[in-house]
Amino acid sequence: MSRVRAPSVAVIIPAYNAAATLDRTLQSAVDSVAAARDKIPELIPEIAVVDDISTDNTREIITRWAEKHPEIKLVTYEENQGPGFARNEGVRKTTGSYLFFLDSDDVFYPNHVHLCVQHLLENDDLGYVFTKLHVDMTMHEQWRRSIDESNPINFCVRRVWHDMILGFAEEPDFSTYRTEDTLYRLCLRDLVAHEKIDIETCEQFVSPGNALDRQREKFGMSMAEWNATVAAGEGDDGFVLTDDMERVVEARLSHVRNLLGADS
Repeated sequence: MSRVRAPSVAVIIPAYNAAATLDRTLQSAVDSVAAARDKIPELIPEIAVVDDISTDNTREIITRWAEKHPEIKLVTYEENQGPGFARNEGVRKTTGSYLFFLDSDDVFYPNHVHLCVQHLLENDDLGYVFTKLHVDMTMHEQWRRSIDESNPINFCVRRVWHDMILGFAEEPDFSTYRTEDTLYRLCLRDLVAHEKIDIETCEQFVSPGNALDRQREKFGMSMAEWNATVAAGEGDDGFVLTDDMERVVEARLSHVRNLLGADS
């Protein structure tokens, strides 16, 4: 039986001063979408690149790619808002039923879009799927599994569930401390059926000062060893939860609990 609507995907890429890595990222997104269309010819793609008021030539790079690839669109606004707002604005400016998120310094592998969309097409009961993320650094296996379950780039979610959890947190402290993605995945994980595809389909790069680099010590230990280190006052992974963030977290989780209650 044929489907009433052709499947459609939106890849959302927030970009802020990303000129050094954006070409690599966009090439990976274009290649992954093209590989998916080879296997699902009716697939309708959008790639929304959201310029969060960059001061380098990020916008020029996006424009150049958009001129060559009609599936790419530039999304802009007037003030720097941070990654949570940028991802949500990318969703608002697209129509795809299946949402992907990709950071401007990371890459999709060619298999990523197809594997995720095909799995969701075959499993109507799943709200999202996620995959294995490749990170080229020494890391305890427990943390690799944890990262797979909390990262913003290695999953695909049906648009309806993004809307149901109110998207990514946009409050200023989340933009400062970059934890809006963890809260997003936590809300989804508690609310909707999901499944892991145990195949590497994307890569997060380590660069000086980024979140992975700041947590090298932590990732080299088991979770128990790290918890003991923190308890002894000797470990700091840079994680911050301000009072405002704590209030947002509780409000979002309360919203999810209410949705679960409505479904019961």
